[in-house]
Amino acid sequence: MNPEELKNHLLPAKNWIITNQKTNGAILWDESGKWDAWDHSECLIALAIYEDWEAFELGIEFLIENLSHESLIKSEFVNGKISQDYYEAHHVAYVFLPLLQRFFIDRNLSFLQKHRDLIHEIYKSTKTFQNLDGFYHWAKDKNGFSDNSLITSTCSIELSRRAYNQLCEILGDSEKIDSKPIITKENLSSEAFNRDGIDRSRFSMDSYYPMLCNIVSPDAIYKLIENFYVEGLGIKCVKEEPWVTFAETSECVMALYKSGEHDKAKEIFKHILSHANHRNYFPTGYQYELEIYWPEENSTWTNAAIIMAADCLFDFNKKEKVILI
Repeated sequence: MNPEELKNHLLPAKNWIITNQKTNGAILWDESGKWDAWDHSECLIALAIYEDWEAFELGIEFLIENLSHESLIKSEFVNGKISQDYYEAHHVAYVFLPLLQRFFIDRNLSFLQKHRDLIHEIYKSTKTFQNLDGFYHWAKDKNGFSDNSLITSTCSIELSRRAYNQLCEILGDSEKIDSKPIITKENLSSEAFNRDGIDRSRFSMDSYYPMLCNIVSPDAIYKLIENFYVEGLGIKCVKEEPWVTFAETSECVMALYKSGEHDKAKEIFKHILSHANHRNYFPTGYQYELEIYWPEENSTWTNAAIIMAADCLFDFNKKEKVILI
């Protein structure tokens, strides 16, 4: 398929996202009613790629309207009610990526200017999660900050920091740029990232998210493939589990592409396309020992990640992409 054909082929995946957007702008996981800000923002990136600005703007407004006075947002909602009553450090700042993606495509400066103050407030609130050693607490509730720092969460914040800096440049607010990386090759191996003292290298995300931030050696790429790639299927979520997940596979595809492994990225992406359902959008994952799709859901954020990976590989809009920040 050429890029235009692939974009048309993935249109049902984008439409599945729209199907699960409420009239108030919330983009739910699926019909179950679950919502969180990070996955919502990933869906907004997919909507931007398709230039579906009405749904995009409605989604941005929903996020803004549900911010706390601290410019943060609760971890999870189900059917409009808080189901996880704490804040996660990486959640709300991820909105910088869809905002930047939109600007890359339509160069609509007025839309960014409309949200200028809020962009700075959100970044300021995200910075409050950083401890004296420079690590980011994973979460905060009424009792204070979590003791844990997580690699994937921190890498997400790092990508948000880079997007924020570009937004500052675009808005003419270069004095607000935060030039200090929050995760580096040097601190990546810190025990501070072992949640509750447990090594997390069994999770594929902790392997490929640093690749998205350009902070790993070439050896890490080959180790990722060795530990998590299932030939002909995709990327496992957890090393020891016979479960390939298509969001993780898509994000890993982008990480491989960004690391220069273009052929491997395209090879793995082709596996994803074979798992579309009869309506041509995608399930969350595949349990290959039982040969079943599990869980029984077609999550919007999975479909968004697939669209993002396709755009990364085939450049639908011939524009810059947030994944290449």
